[in-house]
Amino acid sequence: MKKLLSAMMVAGAMAFASVTLVATPVAAQEAETLEAMEAEIEALLIANADDPDAFAAAVEAYVLAAGDAELAGDAVISVLTNPKSDAAREVLANNPGLKSAGGMGLGAAIAQIGLTNPTVAANMQAKVEASGDEGFQASVTQGSDASTGSTNEQAQQGSASDPNRDSTPETPVSPN
Repeated sequence: MKKLLSAMMVAGAMAFASVTLVATPVAAQEAETLEAMEAEIEALLIANADDPDAFAAAVEAYVLAAGDAELAGDAVISVLTNPKSDAAREVLANNPGLKSAGGMGLGAAIAQIGLTNPTVAANMQAKVEASGDEGFQASVTQGSDASTGSTNEQAQQGSASDPNRDSTPETPVSPN
């Protein structure tokens, strides 16, 4: 019995060690990718230092085009709440509206992602809330609300502008 228990413990330890060895390179790769994304977001911030609207659009486009939108969102949150470079800190200090604009861009992206992947959108929103930055949180909410309102408005206009659209339900409301 002791031999069996010892064998199971050794096997379990080996299995755990192999999982740990595999997970470590993945985590390191993700950290490198996050750092690269943060550098790209900081470059967008600096390039659009005088144009908050352009920065908001750039953030939205960046997150939507990213292969990993959630990681891109992490990069945006990191840069806007705790920038690493002196240049990014200086730009945010000189134009506080950029932080709000970036939050609005992120919020718009989250709203669009939520249409196709609500889980990722919810995860991104939770990370915004975890940032603890109330002003940033408000701007993300504002961007999300504006994007959601715009999407709903477009859908309503699309249905109203099609005179041939039959709004009759496919099944009758009552059996009569």
